[in-house]
Amino acid sequence: MDKNNIKKNNSYNVIAVNAVSVKLKISKQYVRQCVRGDRKGISADNIKKEYNNLVKKIDQLLL
Repeated sequence: MDKNNIKKNNSYNVIAVNAVSVKLKISKQYVRQCVRGDRKGISADNIKKEYNNLVKKIDQLLL
C-alpha cells in the first residue's frame, strides 16, 4: 500500500528569525526549532516568546 507523504512546510518570518538569532547570539535553525516546539526548556520558551512578540510588531507596522 502506498501512502501519500505530504510534507508540511512551515513558513517563518525571516526578519524575526534573524533578529532573534542576532540578539541572543544563537543559530537561526535553533530559533526555528524552538518556535516549532522541537526544543523544550525555559530558554526555548523565552526564544518562542521573543519571536512571537517580534512577529506581532512587524505585522502591526505593515498594516
